[in-house]
Amino acid sequence: MELIPRVAAIVQNRSSILLVKHEQGNMSYWVPPGGAVEAGESIHEAVKRKVKEETNAQVDVNRIIYYNDFFGGTKHHMEFFFLCDYEGGTVKQNGETEKEGDESIPLDARFVKVDNLQNYTILPHELKIRLLKDAPRKFKDKAVYLNSE
Repeated sequence: MELIPRVAAIVQNRSSILLVKHEQGNMSYWVPPGGAVEAGESIHEAVKRKVKEETNAQVDVNRIIYYNDFFGGTKHHMEFFFLCDYEGGTVKQNGETEKEGDESIPLDARFVKVDNLQNYTILPHELKIRLLKDAPRKFKDKAVYLNSE
């Protein structure tokens, strides 16, 4: 089984969180910007790169606030969610449409008010629950494992 390290950025700007809309098959959903760490790349470098590729935003990486893992076929994905400060850049979907196999395609990027997160399909589901709880409290808790099984 192949182990795949992944990163994602929880970018809070005032009372909003940066999310990217994806489509896979006939399903649309929202996730924080992120993806696989490339060989020779630090996890902080990967966070900055993925945010820039998917949203055109620049961020300063703070600390891990969530971690998760999941299995897909012969791959074991380990995800690390970093709290990031928004440093600038006009947020837009950056046109990254390459995909391999069953990966989804990014379609949109925007800051979503925390009060409106309930109206979005956010994956993983546990992430949405934590964002609704933790964002108003400024992410004060230690890192939390999202996989509640």
